[in-house]
Amino acid sequence: TTRYKSRGIPQCFACVRRRGGDTCRFQHVRVFLYKDEAPTAEPFITYIHADDIYGDFIQSRQPQLDFPHAWNEAMTDAHVARVKTTIAKALMPVLKQELVHLQDKAVWRALEHDVRATCDTCLTSIFSGTWMCRQCGREVCADCFDRVRQLAPVAAGPLSDGQKNLLTCMRSGLHDADKFQRTSRFTRHQLQAVVAEMESLHRRTPTPTPTPADNLNLLASVAALSPPIAVNAPLPPTSSPPRPPLQIRASSPIPTAFFVPPHHSPPPGCTIDRVGLPVYPTQTFLGSELTEMAFQRIWARGQPVVVTGQLDKFQLRWTPEYFIDKYGAEPCQLVECQSEHSRSAHVADFFRMFGRPRDASVWKLKDWPPAADFAVAFPELYEDFVRAVPVPAYARRDGVLNIASHFPDNTVKPDLGPKMYNALATDERSGSMGSTRLHMDMADAVNIMLYAAHAPGADRTHPPCAVWDLYRADDADKVRAFLRERFDTAPDEDPIHAQKFYLDVQLRRELWEEKHVMSYRVYQAPGDVVFIPAGCAHQVCNLADCIKVAADFVSPENVARCAQLTEEFRQLNLAHVWKEDVLQLRAMMWYAWMSCARPGMRAVS
Repeated sequence: TTRYKSRGIPQCFACVRRRGGDTCRFQHVRVFLYKDEAPTAEPFITYIHADDIYGDFIQSRQPQLDFPHAWNEAMTDAHVARVKTTIAKALMPVLKQELVHLQDKAVWRALEHDVRATCDTCLTSIFSGTWMCRQCGREVCADCFDRVRQLAPVAAGPLSDGQKNLLTCMRSGLHDADKFQRTSRFTRHQLQAVVAEMESLHRRTPTPTPTPADNLNLLASVAALSPPIAVNAPLPPTSSPPRPPLQIRASSPIPTAFFVPPHHSPPPGCTIDRVGLPVYPTQTFLGSELTEMAFQRIWARGQPVVVTGQLDKFQLRWTPEYFIDKYGAEPCQLVECQSEHSRSAHVADFFRMFGRPRDASVWKLKDWPPAADFAVAFPELYEDFVRAVPVPAYARRDGVLNIASHFPDNTVKPDLGPKMYNALATDERSGSMGSTRLHMDMADAVNIMLYAAHAPGADRTHPPCAVWDLYRADDADKVRAFLRERFDTAPDEDPIHAQKFYLDVQLRRELWEEKHVMSYRVYQAPGDVVFIPAGCAHQVCNLADCIKVAADFVSPENVARCAQLTEEFRQLNLAHVWKEDVLQLRAMMWYAWMSCARPGMRAVS
């Protein structure tokens, strides 16, 4: 509104710019005292966290959240305990710090449920410890406010674009720390009650016995899970039958001899892949053999899992003909894998290229649909996916062990998929950029191949597939160092998160020789499912024309990894706006705690 503009009362920057989907930053947190049509005090008056004084006001403005009432299976006491124990460990330090934040006249504001509240500087989702400018309403996280305190005294000098974005105030030029007011979406009594319950739960929870990955080299744990496997040797009983060796294109200059530098040799428990490099053995199961307990044992070690033989679980035929017939007239955006150039097309144009001669361009239709909810855009495909996906307690959006499953229906939920990833065939020759470049996802992921067709001219004696390289989370810094040494990267650029690089066979060889870093190498054929733990850098090269569907989830085992990734992305946003924190991990955990704390939780399932 502009009703107070003539009286010198500042508007917030959201009201000034009037961007769709934004709300007034001063709503319910600013009041005016008037006498004879003029303000009698400073226009910004705070609601202090005195629950006994403002309790009715705060209660009247608390959003009524519509928590879920059903999951993929009955929510048992064991499920509730598992989720709450995980959240208590991860969130209790944050809530204790928020209690400290509240000690000095913090302004209460309702927890947003109809918009995704993010720091106006680093785009990390806002949950606690925030500060608001009393003049323009800009709200920043605690880390960004610390930067305001550091930069404001030297703001007279030259500033970078990121520093200008942080310090610019729409009302009076530049921010300084004195213009900011503590804000919180919690009351002291509310936090004290939740922290007390979390502490009680923590005291009652026995300390888990360390896993081998906690106190031994990871290779030892891999060897304990699987004995050494020779190339093309029979796989253990819990694995799927071996496939014929993959024939790499003759045009690809790939040496077949395995070279080991004299100062180190392949570690025990590894295997040798089809191009002669050591790789970690990937735990592989037939869908009928994988139990939730077996999955949890491997997943807790931060290792990927492959499930085979899932194609007959799907009732629909996810083929090019199906998508041409059902969605062929829909417009879409195609991306060329090598150059990343994009062009507009129709869905039918893309899928008609499958298995047919074409030029050298390698096109992909990724993240499809780009904006719409998969369940709304493709309801029949969504139902087919949720019926067939293995380990549904984790991988389904309503899975009982998926922390994200507790998001209230009337909030802005993170879009965790499913999404489709469809791409034409390419190869691993030197200089190839693959189909999906090296990157990390913000959460755990599951990827299912539904269809693959041989590229024109390919050797048809071997099954069409896509090849994955997945790297241990603990090796991420070594991979980053390698990429910085090999390529020209900006000082503030993360070479993994930038998604600019693909490790072809020669680069993989050099990574092993120089950094002793191996990957988990997976040859994914139709019906194969790949589970990717959060924090594991990975890349994909389709050696055939492939149709896949994937979804993200947040498992109790990898909450800490997701938190680390959120912080890494936040640091990148400080240098230049990169991507918004759509995961909202802390808000997600808060909602899951509140959901599990409801009376009669088991009964509602």
